[in-house]
Amino acid sequence: MTRGAGLIAGAGVWLTLSTGTLSRVGWIYEKVGITVIALIPLGVWSIWVAAKSGSGSDITLAYIGTTAQRVGLLGTVIGIVAATVSIGRNLSDGAAGAVTNALPAVGQALVSTAVGFVIAIICDFFRYLHTRTE
Repeated sequence: MTRGAGLIAGAGVWLTLSTGTLSRVGWIYEKVGITVIALIPLGVWSIWVAAKSGSGSDITLAYIGTTAQRVGLLGTVIGIVAATVSIGRNLSDGAAGAVTNALPAVGQALVSTAVGFVIAIICDFFRYLHTRTE
C-alpha cells in the first residue's frame, strides 16, 4: 500500500465515522477513539504486506508495528487527557459522579493501546514466519 492509498483509506474511515453511515465502524470509534483513523489503515496495511511477503516486507512490517504501538499510546494520552478534563468539569457533581463520567475516556485509552499492541504483535508474528521460511 502506498502512502497515498493509506491517506485515502484514513480519509475514508474518517468520513464514514463522521457521517455515521456504518454503525459497526461507529461502534469501533466509540471503543477506540480518534486513533482508529490511523489504526484501521495500519491494520489493513500490515495484512496486505504480510500476504505479499516480498523483499523488504520485514522492514515494512517492523515500521507498521512500531507505528501502531505509538498510535495506540497516543490514544492513551488522548483518553487520559479527556478523562482528566471530564473529572475537572464534573467535580461539582461530587467525586463519584466526576469519576463515573470520566471512565469511558479511560476505557477508550486502554482499548486504543491494546489495538496498537495487537497490530504490532501480528506484524512481529509475520516477521517471525518470514525469517523461518528464509
